[in-house]
Amino acid sequence: MHEELRKRWILRQPDQAFVNRCCDELKLSALLARVIALRDLTAIEAAKCYLSSSLRSDLPSPFLMADMDAAVDRIVRAIQASESISIWGDYDVDGTTGASVLVSFLREIGVEAIFYVPHRIEEGYGLNIEGLRRLKERGVRLVVMVDSGISNFKEVAAANEIGVDIVIVDHHQPPEQLPPAIAVVNPHRNDCAFPDKGLCAAGLAFYVVIALRARLRDAGWFRASGDPDLRRHLDIVALGTIADMVPLKGVNRTLVKRGLTALGSSTRPGVIALKQIAGFATGDVTAGQVGFQLGPRINAAGRMDAAIKVIELLTTESPEVALRIAQELDAHNRERRAMEAEVLQTALEQAGKVIERRRYSLVLSGEGWHPGVLGIVASRVVERFHRPTIVLGFQGGEGKGSARSIRGFHMVEGLRRCGYLLEKFGGHEYAGGLTIKEENLPSFIEAFDEAARAVLSDEALVPFLEIDAQLNFAEIGHPLMREIDVLKPFGVGNPEPIFISRGIEVCERKDFPLGARFRFRQAGRFVSGVAFGVKEDFAARPGAMVDLVYRLSENVWNGNSTVELKLLDSRMAGVTSAQV
Repeated sequence: MHEELRKRWILRQPDQAFVNRCCDELKLSALLARVIALRDLTAIEAAKCYLSSSLRSDLPSPFLMADMDAAVDRIVRAIQASESISIWGDYDVDGTTGASVLVSFLREIGVEAIFYVPHRIEEGYGLNIEGLRRLKERGVRLVVMVDSGISNFKEVAAANEIGVDIVIVDHHQPPEQLPPAIAVVNPHRNDCAFPDKGLCAAGLAFYVVIALRARLRDAGWFRASGDPDLRRHLDIVALGTIADMVPLKGVNRTLVKRGLTALGSSTRPGVIALKQIAGFATGDVTAGQVGFQLGPRINAAGRMDAAIKVIELLTTESPEVALRIAQELDAHNRERRAMEAEVLQTALEQAGKVIERRRYSLVLSGEGWHPGVLGIVASRVVERFHRPTIVLGFQGGEGKGSARSIRGFHMVEGLRRCGYLLEKFGGHEYAGGLTIKEENLPSFIEAFDEAARAVLSDEALVPFLEIDAQLNFAEIGHPLMREIDVLKPFGVGNPEPIFISRGIEVCERKDFPLGARFRFRQAGRFVSGVAFGVKEDFAARPGAMVDLVYRLSENVWNGNSTVELKLLDSRMAGVTSAQV
């Protein structure tokens, strides 16, 4: 509710003919059909898949992916020949969870893979030749890279020279020339027919496992034991997919919806320990709990120490080992939060000064800023100032940084326009990473802002709230909440619905340290609401008539459940807006 974040209100308009079809053919209420139509669904079959999220019928074949045949054929040959296999994961959350999926599955079928994760500070991102040599000395003939490798042409060529085969499983944007690996599984390849491009590394690794089980079944591997149940790995897939903030639609929605059920009932010692440390009660786990409580603890290992601990945690059979590692991750997370707060404060101060110069982008930097917190800080700056943002930490004349974007600006394309000033870069539409020499920073700041200015309008720099529907207070209650539950899990690409109500009387306001609680009335119906981080100028004072934008939530107190508003914004009733 900060003044610099005064938002546009945009009441989205669905295709009414499609809404009517959803009502008729899927037997949905007009409101639910409207919200579903606003989830970029344009066909009844897609809406059915959205509602069902069936593992059996809604997941496309893994063999639609380019190079999937070659990837699993090479892994199967290694298994049959008892070759030593290494799973090379990245140090972020979907890299470690994706590697854990493969390690866990291989162990389940009797294959003990060597897992390897480069140290963020000591080795950096992606494949490195020293790490390869160490694995070669341990007898490794095949390395399966998860969440990295797509930009490691030189290192993959070096692996070929020393007799180590590489299979790449990566979701980052591929360069024009692919690395010379045995297989490159990446849905963003121009020649990849897989229909869903939104998978993170955890989802891609699960798809490799699906294909691998099919090939091993054909080879008779499971005649004695029976086919392994892949659903037991969905707890890890859900962790990685939610925490990596990829869109929760299509395949990701199906994997997460079923994965949250697996998380709730998981018997995996690492998951049990992680939930225990986070203070979870037994039972269901929500996407929000994963995103804000479990995911940060997993990510903290790669940000602050050695991410290999995450794979140890998620694959160990020992409750004692799992609890010890979970406690270490919790300590790393506390350390990360303290360091993040310090860097964020300085970054926001820098950003405030840059914004005064009417910049279309923000490039913020500091000496010694820990690379493990830069991505989080960049996200916080974007939330505050709504600009493509890069946060760099410099040491010894070289800066490493994380980038986060807004709608309308493709981050990797923007970095590519400035690539001549960078040592290396990579990522995807909304996030990226880069390395730069300190002497190139001034020129890069100007070039990057020119790249942003070339594609972003002034209006694009104003944050907005996209509203799904207008509600009267008479419609708000538990029946509506049960309808909204059908839309879960919420997250990136499948946001929690946002509503607007007009002409609301503010009856009561009670401030508390983190915000304010309200009591509202419309046409004789009272509804409570809560707003966090509000200032004195928040347009909701007793006696005022306001328009409200909000989400709905259930508040349980003393055994009683009520539906209340989670306020996002307010303005005096009758204030006109072209967008609303």
